[in-house]
Amino acid sequence: MSLNPLLIQSSTGDCKIHMQSLHDFDLWLPNGVTSVLVFRDNKIPEHCSTPLQATCEERGIPFKMENLQGGEGLKDPKGWQNIIEVMGQASLDRAGRVVVMGGGSLGDAVGFAASVWHRGTPWLAIPTTLLAMVDAHIGGKTAVHQGGVKNRIGSFHLPEQVIVDRSLLATLPLEERRQGWAELIKAAWLSDTPLLHQLENDADAISEDLIPSPEVLRSAMSVKVSIVNEDLHESGRREILNLGHTLAHALEMEAIRNGSFLPHGSAVSIGMVFSARLAKECGVGSDEHVPRLIQLLQKVGLPTNMGPLDIDQVLKALHSDKKTRGGQLRWVLPVNPGNVIVDTVESSRVRRVLENLERDS
Repeated sequence: MSLNPLLIQSSTGDCKIHMQSLHDFDLWLPNGVTSVLVFRDNKIPEHCSTPLQATCEERGIPFKMENLQGGEGLKDPKGWQNIIEVMGQASLDRAGRVVVMGGGSLGDAVGFAASVWHRGTPWLAIPTTLLAMVDAHIGGKTAVHQGGVKNRIGSFHLPEQVIVDRSLLATLPLEERRQGWAELIKAAWLSDTPLLHQLENDADAISEDLIPSPEVLRSAMSVKVSIVNEDLHESGRREILNLGHTLAHALEMEAIRNGSFLPHGSAVSIGMVFSARLAKECGVGSDEHVPRLIQLLQKVGLPTNMGPLDIDQVLKALHSDKKTRGGQLRWVLPVNPGNVIVDTVESSRVRRVLENLERDS
């Protein structure tokens, strides 16, 4: 299935987002490319990259593929510096193209490496997870970790093209598809478009295999594209896309510190519920929206509360967040669907809601 591309506009080059089969790769590979270096998540079947390699061979373009293990480890210093080393070994020049075939962590790490290689090398994104399709690979934010803080170092580096081949979702286990629904539901909640009402009321909108229909997928993608086009470099409105992410990032890094793992979608799901409860605590949210959000997240099997945690350690991690300004942490607070605000909140209120959330788990 091929639909008209979505477009993110930038003074340094636009990004076209296509919903199409990878077999149409030769239709969008730019002319004048000197080489193609593909970074592929090793969980993705090798045959998925065959159309890319065939196109390069037909056009006489040198092709190299590097298989990497996806996950947050790619965003640690050793992980993304290894990606830089691979670029050097491939003699990648500024007329070459980096291609990412994988999920959000792979896109973040490789996209960041591409942004600093030769002060900016063009890249193309082929998201293979639902989370990457509706969020991580759209918008040009790339980032890596530093000092135990998630996404502390980053850049804005739009891919030239994003190719969303929905059939790749069938290669994933059900649990990995589930994680992407946190970002899809976030998009629906931010916009209060017909998408939200469809997810809540249409029995067929969320299938048992958790592979969204082309219409649902495109609707979610369109929400983010619209917001990014209003504020490409996150100087204002784009901040609302962080709904649920402030606590989520702290919980993810706290899990790593404790030698465990919390998937990003699960963390965002818990974070969105926390933000809704924090909005209520601050007097800007309403009683009805917290259970409404919980019901929708639980509908796809995502967690909405957390087990025991070290609240002092979580608060410490929160204040290392990149959204902190002058020691004050900014929160995205959902007032109601389609209406969210960004504001600072006193630490005492954050602690109180954290304690209540822990007791409710």
